Amino acid sequence: MPYTNIMKSYDAGVAPTLQDYFQRRALKNVQPNLGYAIDAQMIEQPEHNGKHVHFHRFTELPAVTTPLQEGVTPAGQKITETDFSVMTKPYGGFVAITDEFDLNHIDNMTQAVSDRLNNQAKLSIDTVIRDQINAGLNVMYPGSVASRAGIGASNVISYAMIKRAVRLLKKKGAQPFPDGFYHAKIDHDTYFDLTGEQHWIDVATYQNDTRVQKYELGTIYKVKFFEMDNGKTFVAESYLYGEKAYLTASATYDKDTRTMTVSDTISEDEARELTGKLVEVRRNDQSTADAITPMCVEYVDAGAKKIKFRWNPSDAEAAAWTVSNAAKIYPTGGSSTSNLVVHSTLIYGQDAFGIVKLGGKGQPNIQTIIKPAGSSGSLDPINQRGSVAWKVKHFCAAILQDDFIVRLEHAVSA
Repeated sequence: MPYTNIMKSYDAGVAPTLQDYFQRRALKNVQPNLGYAIDAQMIEQPEHNGKHVHFHRFTELPAVTTPLQEGVTPAGQKITETDFSVMTKPYGGFVAITDEFDLNHIDNMTQAVSDRLNNQAKLSIDTVIRDQINAGLNVMYPGSVASRAGIGASNVISYAMIKRAVRLLKKKGAQPFPDGFYHAKIDHDTYFDLTGEQHWIDVATYQNDTRVQKYELGTIYKVKFFEMDNGKTFVAESYLYGEKAYLTASATYDKDTRTMTVSDTISEDEARELTGKLVEVRRNDQSTADAITPMCVEYVDAGAKKIKFRWNPSDAEAAAWTVSNAAKIYPTGGSSTSNLVVHSTLIYGQDAFGIVKLGGKGQPNIQTIIKPAGSSGSLDPINQRGSVAWKVKHFCAAILQDDFIVRLEHAVSA
């Protein structure tokens, strides 16, 4: 799996053989456990190539129903595509270790801390992927429920929801995987509910142990389900970023550029946090479901105060995002039922989403960094403080074909 190569980082005072040992442990801990990276397309992000990577979504050609004329070459066709960019961001963390703590502790603290940091790196990268591929526009709710706010405790996932999702994927042209199934990512609570479905077929029934994929659980109606340890849930959020509750539109939405101009000042750090985030665009009448539209932020121009979305909403929604309608960008909401957590199930076909490789041309993208006590020079004059760290220099994930992925939002059984 090429996205999990680990960069060798040598610092003064650390023996290369010891550094290699920790790199191997990092590889072993991170590589097999990125559940949300399963089925992702992977692209390169070379160094010195800017902060954004570009993805392309192609439009399928229609059927040709007019027969060719004898001796006449038909008119040529054009391939149309939507180009969108995704900001890559750095991630990392470290733990400081004092010389006295390391000396007096019974266990090897560098090894113990390194293992904990490897787990943190795995969880962090997996969470970034999870949140990005949960930012699509194709959303389905149980039964007659019209929005996330209307989901109640009894609105658990059902066979009917799964069938509806498969039907939509087929109509949109999404292709199943070579195993003949669409794939789905679910959490532990959803798995509990699905195994009670009469249509559930457990993996042990149809697959021998040598062919079972990691995380594979079973199937329902042309969908193969994979259980994630880090499942996505939605609850009402108070802040868009920091302590900012919303951004106010200051001009009519521009559908040609997919941008909304806002009146609020946005710092560069706030723009970085907002980029790639799933938000809600709301109009003045927020009590109706059609006045709240989930959207994914593609790019933020802090200086021009412009928010660019990854895809356009419907024509009616775009026309209604005006100053007079009090259009605002809010954080994502939750169910109106008190304390109810809404769970996400993703069902998707081939080529639905992609990530930037953690290993590629040149130096790999993820590092394990060990700095021994005394490596800080005059900042550590008597060699008391060292550290162990992980760092990803640039990483992102994105939905590549929004038509090829459906998010089911639902409750789970108590």
